[in-house]
Amino acid sequence: MDIVLFRDAIIHVSKIYRVLKLKRGHVLLVGVGGSGRHSLTRLSSYLGEMNCDQLEIRRDFTLKDFRAKLKELYELSAFKGKWYLKTTFIFSDNDVVHESFLEDIQNTLNSGVVPNLFANDELNRMREEGLIMKKYREGGNTNEAPDAVNEWFFNRVKDNLHLSICMSPVGKTFSNFIRQYPALVNNTTLDWFMPWPEEALIEVAQKFLNNIELPDDKKSPLAKICGYAHYTTQLAAE
Repeated sequence: MDIVLFRDAIIHVSKIYRVLKLKRGHVLLVGVGGSGRHSLTRLSSYLGEMNCDQLEIRRDFTLKDFRAKLKELYELSAFKGKWYLKTTFIFSDNDVVHESFLEDIQNTLNSGVVPNLFANDELNRMREEGLIMKKYREGGNTNEAPDAVNEWFFNRVKDNLHLSICMSPVGKTFSNFIRQYPALVNNTTLDWFMPWPEEALIEVAQKFLNNIELPDDKKSPLAKICGYAHYTTQLAAE
């Protein structure tokens, strides 16, 4: 990733990493678009040796597609991880094509079980597959009753699937979601992405100016001008 790790960004990476490494830890990142919520989550997941995935929204994306993605993440977190078993799922308010998506996210945060996500025949198929039973037996489990295996499966999901929920505080959508789906706050650790300070803006400007043919003695003053202009424009807009 092509990002500038200024002081505030490093602090956010530390916070996100710490939460994702907690047992059944989930994080709610609140900030405007472009503040680095997605990229810093991906970096934190990499540092924590975790898979990182998110939705690819298209025009005809439906609840069925969303649940298919959830199933894929559940299986990856329980027994199919090929790189690392633990997985971070980045879910953004821009991904809320249907509000029913948030109902499933809330269930995942609350209990780790989305009602009717897996049909009985799908659970039977997973039990019959050698891989899930191999993982089950490797954990020292001997009770191979369907209910016991299913409980093990969902406990593995709860332990290994971590959610990074990215939302913008702009407008009424955020407050409406929080009111209707309280698990978004109750079952996550909140990290506010405040506007970047002027020092951070200057560091970003310096990075871009390094790719431009300019005398070295002009780059630092120009970066300061860029940072100052961006920062004061934000203040004037407010």
